[in-house]
Amino acid sequence: MSDSSQKVRFALIGQPNVGKSALFTRLTGVGVISSNYPGTTVEFEEGVVTRKGITVSVHDLPGTFGLSGNSDDEKVVLRDLYSFENDSLVVVLDSTNLENGLVLCYECLELGLPTIVALTKIDVARKRYRIDTDLLSEMLDVPVIPVSSKTSEGVDALADAVCEGKARVSHLKITYDPMIEKAIDAISDVLDDSRFSVRGSAVKMMENSHEFNIHADDQIVRSAGMLRKLYSEENGQSMAISIASSRFAESKRMVEACVSERDVEPSLSERISDLTITPVTGIPILIGVCLAIVLAIVELGSFLDGIVNGAYDALVGTSLIDFGTGFGDFWGAVFTGIDGSIRAILALVIPYIMVFYIILGILEDSGYLTRAVVLLDKVMHHFGLHGGAFIPMIVGIGCNVPAIMAVRTVKSRREKIILSCMIVMAVPCSAQIAIIMGATGAYSGMVYALMIFGILVLIGCLTGILLNRFMKYEPSNLAMELPDLAVPSVRNVLSKMWNRVKDFFYVAFPLLVVGSVVLELLLQYDLLRYVVDPLSPITVGMLGLPAVCSIAFLVGILRKEMALGMLVILAGGVSLTEFMTPDQFVVFGTVMAIYMPCVATLVTMWHEIGWKETVAVSLVSITVAILAGTGVNIMLGLF
Repeated sequence: MSDSSQKVRFALIGQPNVGKSALFTRLTGVGVISSNYPGTTVEFEEGVVTRKGITVSVHDLPGTFGLSGNSDDEKVVLRDLYSFENDSLVVVLDSTNLENGLVLCYECLELGLPTIVALTKIDVARKRYRIDTDLLSEMLDVPVIPVSSKTSEGVDALADAVCEGKARVSHLKITYDPMIEKAIDAISDVLDDSRFSVRGSAVKMMENSHEFNIHADDQIVRSAGMLRKLYSEENGQSMAISIASSRFAESKRMVEACVSERDVEPSLSERISDLTITPVTGIPILIGVCLAIVLAIVELGSFLDGIVNGAYDALVGTSLIDFGTGFGDFWGAVFTGIDGSIRAILALVIPYIMVFYIILGILEDSGYLTRAVVLLDKVMHHFGLHGGAFIPMIVGIGCNVPAIMAVRTVKSRREKIILSCMIVMAVPCSAQIAIIMGATGAYSGMVYALMIFGILVLIGCLTGILLNRFMKYEPSNLAMELPDLAVPSVRNVLSKMWNRVKDFFYVAFPLLVVGSVVLELLLQYDLLRYVVDPLSPITVGMLGLPAVCSIAFLVGILRKEMALGMLVILAGGVSLTEFMTPDQFVVFGTVMAIYMPCVATLVTMWHEIGWKETVAVSLVSITVAILAGTGVNIMLGLF
């Protein structure tokens, strides 16, 4: 029996959707600390419990498909393994789909860390397969423990195995291409001792892992680079791809030896699942789901927006504005800004953001979201993204704010930036669609409105293709487990929705109030006129619009739908058809559809991808909007 002062630290590692977090909850219960890893926005959780007199610290590392360290999640996992003195590593594998999980397991074993393998969802797997866990343990050369977070089967056995020090270093050796083996040996001979095994570190350098390169001598890094280049030139593919192929081949061989299928008919859920991921049936299903999402966000959002605004008018009305006005023009402007920001936040969060996150929770818990991601993965690769990027883009048609929030679901920071650019520049929110249809469509004709949508599609595709090319990164293949289709839990969906929405109140609302107050003060003291004249060369000279349209563009930064209303105000009581020509409405609609996002979206972007990137994306969107508007103005003048 261990004494009460003994401490054990271990980390849980596994791919997304393998049941790792559920196992973590079973092992730790309450008292979990959730933190951002320093220097990143990636979260990990830590739980500390006492078991049989032993203090056990458990790190639930972010779900990851590999250990190369070339994505945000992988970097966090590797830094944790480098920085924290874990006594052991628990590799979590989904027993219903072992083949992909074993590839990650091999990477962990190769690093020479004391390891235990936990086979999750064993209760589900037994209905489909016979798994020889003893043979699997023998082949992996580490303990293999079947567990079920749903029934708690094996959880105690896993905890005991960790506390009793049963984790061990595996002697399993994956054999690679002979040329790669020679390269590994050459690098191994000159590598110093490190946190990981020499062979494992050498393999990672052959995969060009940034996290391993920065811990090695510069001369060794250069030598590894030369070996990789030589291999690529002689074999027509990178070492990383060849190494991955060898791991998949070994995984297939091991699964064939240890797993056999039971003779059972596929369930209704399994048949539906096949329909959702087969392109012939999956694409029509996806289109239907996307239309339902758009319809729900636009129609239900508009309906709830009316209710929220009506309730606000009934309960608050103009009381805040009247209160401020009683103290003078300055405070009148301040309280008008506060009133407008409160109204805006309520009309944005309740109708659009909450509706979106409820839909997202349903799609996640039902298991359909993962299937849509897999279905569209190849298409999105052209833009340097994975299939998961498609969902935020669809959501952006309702509102860009929840779309940018959903950007956090993609893997790497690079993908987040590409996706954010595409959403901001090419995915019109419901307010922008209203401007395109209500201004350009109404006063210039639907042909021109459709032309603007065509321009947006072109800009979106070019943005993705160019960023993918110049950011110098080749996206990896999508490796994603498909969870079973299930009926979503209402409680779980609502809980997820609140956990995601509350960040918007904490981060966006204060800045939205400040932006609204500043704008109202500028309007109150007629200071915006100092903006009109300096911007006239662009507004009048390049875009061919009335000079005062610059004010409508500025107001649109606060809320896009306010731009059209401001245009009516700027017309000074004159009909819009007298204030602007049909050609000018086309230019106005084009610029409004592309140029920088509203304040709420800007704040959300700042929170998700950082202020530098937000400023860069905003400046690029303004530039592209002006150029596109200028081009349209010139073309209309010519034809």
